[in-house]
Formats: sequence, structure tokens, C-alpha cells
Amino acid sequence: MNTLRTFTERLNEMMAERDLRPSNLASVLGVPKNTICRYARGAQLPNLKMAIVLSGYFLCTIDYLLGRTDEQRKFIPQNPQPFKERFPILLEKFNTNKYRVAKSTALHQSVLYRWQSGDCSPELDSLIILADYFDCSVEYVIGRCETVW
Repeated sequence: MNTLRTFTERLNEMMAERDLRPSNLASVLGVPKNTICRYARGAQLPNLKMAIVLSGYFLCTIDYLLGRTDEQRKFIPQNPQPFKERFPILLEKFNTNKYRVAKSTALHQSVLYRWQSGDCSPELDSLIILADYFDCSVEYVIGRCETVW
């Protein structure tokens, strides 16, 4: 699966359904036009904060935007927890630890420690890796829903 290509296609489809141009969407969301243009032409994925904004605007999941599911249902998310609080919950829920996650994924152990300490939060590509590892949705990984899928 090419996440960037799927995201670009889905974003463009949803903008077309609402007869929105990138400049209109940018204005509504209060972001620079070139930000939405980069997403619409497939130049980059949004960061987590912008993915949350886009999913809220289009009332869909981040997983739908990224092509991890084809189910386009209305989604009313919970407020996500700070990732430094969410990550230990995931480790406990899935009966694992940072060492095992690092060994089983492309994620470096030092990055996992930085997430848990709150020094930084994961980007979308890392969240996808975690969701694949835990076999759950990105929404579950960030704590915006209570069900795994």
C-alpha cells in the first residue's frame, strides 16, 4: 500500500465531493494554501495534528484518510491523550515492552523512550508502524477511539 498516494487520492475525492479547491479548504482550516496544495498533489503527508484536523473536517478516521480502511463512516472522535500517556497503555494492553516493539519494527528504541518521556510525539509513518505492530487502527494508537478497529 502506498500511503501517500492513497491519502492524496482520498483527500482530492473528498474535496471534489464538497466542491472545494485547496485554497477553499486552506481558508476553512486556517492554514496556508501551499500546505493543502502539497497534500493535494502528493508531495507530503500531513503531520498528526493536521491529520486530526482533516479527519475532523471530513468526519472520517485518520485510518480512512491513509487508506488503512475503506470504510468511510462518520467518526466522532474522543480527544486524544498526550502520547506519553497513551504509549504505556498500549504496551500494557498488548502485553509488550519498548524493547520488543523496537526489535519487531523499524522504530529505534531511543525514539520510543523519547515518546514515553514526552520529548516528542510520533509522526504518521511511525503511528502506522505501531498500528501494524499492534494490529489496530491509528485512531486506537493515539487514543481517539476505544475499540481496536
